[in-house]
Formats: sequence, structure tokens, C-alpha cells
Amino acid sequence: MNNLFLTLALGVLIILVIHSGFRFFTKVSSSKTAIILLVLLVMLYSPLLIIDWPGVDVFAIQIAIYGITIYLLTILHNQAIAHKQKVLAGIESKKPLHWAPLVIVGFFVIVVSVDSIFITIAQQGSDSLLKGLFIPEPKKGGEVSSYFPGIIEHNYHEKEDQYNQYQQRLDKQRQRGWQLKYGWQGEPIANKASVFILSLKDKNGKDITGAEVAGTFQRGNTSNQDQAVSLIEQDGLYKANVMLKYPGRWELILKINSPQGDYDLKATTVIAEENN
Repeated sequence: MNNLFLTLALGVLIILVIHSGFRFFTKVSSSKTAIILLVLLVMLYSPLLIIDWPGVDVFAIQIAIYGITIYLLTILHNQAIAHKQKVLAGIESKKPLHWAPLVIVGFFVIVVSVDSIFITIAQQGSDSLLKGLFIPEPKKGGEVSSYFPGIIEHNYHEKEDQYNQYQQRLDKQRQRGWQLKYGWQGEPIANKASVFILSLKDKNGKDITGAEVAGTFQRGNTSNQDQAVSLIEQDGLYKANVMLKYPGRWELILKINSPQGDYDLKATTVIAEENN
């Protein structure tokens, strides 16, 4: 349910198919058809929410679109029935559609469409065309990232039961006085392998050897794009050959385990777009 436009299109299509079946193959009234559609919507949609909760914003947009679709179809169904009755009675009818429902539907369609675009860009980033339209060029160098990361699992202050333990680990890390330097060997580019290097020394400037260094590169509020990484010790440094698929901002979470203690590292990096 992460693809908002796909779920909206699929839901509207299902509603249209079911409504058409009731309209053309049964004699059920428009109001009863609307109630049946609402019941079916709840029955089909509720299990999906339990399996994969999309978030309050996506849920509200989907329900709004589905509700508007049922509302509009009900109006059209009512007018079609009224038109048919007039024709059978020999009364001339032009099947007019009142402007008020169109205004209501149009307003909600515009609002929901704009919100859907914002949510999609926030979750998945934007392509180069949308980025050029909505995001200004940087004044001084650099690449504009169209991705807006969400909360990651290492925000322990959001979990009160883990906060004290996290603070204790931070205090121990500060007391050790380790010296960490890390970065890329060259500019990291999407879909191209780059070497990530970590220099790890104790408070006296001596190399810390024999450590296990592993973690993940995380991008945004979805774990689908997370990429695991393990650093190998080479000549006093810890290195990994990494190829990240998407340009923009990434969060790096590393866990360092060594005979001298452990260390949690959280950092941010920006991956450049692949040159075509």
C-alpha cells in the first residue's frame, strides 16, 4: 500500500466495476447501491490496513477519494433513473447535472491530488523533471536532494524505556575518547561503487584493531531501500565497497564492537546523481 497513486487508481476501478454491475444488471436503487459499496469497501480495505498500515495522511486521502467516487456515482445513478422515468412517461429530459455536486467533487479532487503529490515526493523523492519545477537550484554548488527522510529506529528518545540505557552508552563512549574519522574515497555517485573508509583510534591516537564494524545505510521513512554494510579491516583502516542505488540524503548507522568496547555511530551522507 506504499504506492499511493496505484492504490487510489485500483480502488476507484474496483468501485466503478462493482457499481456498474449493480446498475446495469440489477434493479437495486442508487442509495442501496451506495450502502453496499461502502460495506464492501470496509470489508476489503480493513484487512489491508491491518496488514500494512499506510499512515494517517495516506489513509485519509484514500478514504476521501473512495467516498467521493461513491458519492458521484450515486448522483449519476439517481439522475439516470430519473431521466429514464421521464422518458417512459413521455416527458422531455436533457439529463442535466447540477453544478453544486461538480464543485464539491472538483474541490476535493484538487486538494487530494496536491496532497498526494506532496506525500509521494516525501516518501519516494521526485524525478528530475518534478525536481526542476518545484525545487530551486542551489545558489552555490552542490546537488539539491528531493528526498525528506523520516524518523529512523535509532531515535531512542521516542522510546522512554530505552532512553536511559542509550544515555549510559553515550556517556561511556565519551569517556573512552575515541577518535573517529570517516568518509568516501572520491565522490559517491548513485549506482556506482565507492569506497567508504573509517579510521578508528583510541584517545591516545593508537589504532583500534580487531573490531567488527557493520550497519546500514538508510534512506527515508521506509526500510525497503535500506542497504546493509560491513567494513573490513585493512592496514589500520576499516573499508567497504558500497553502491547505493538512489541519489540524495542517506543516514548511516554503524555499530562498532571491539575488545576495547563498543561504539554507536550515526552520520549523514549525500549521494550525487548518476551522470547520463
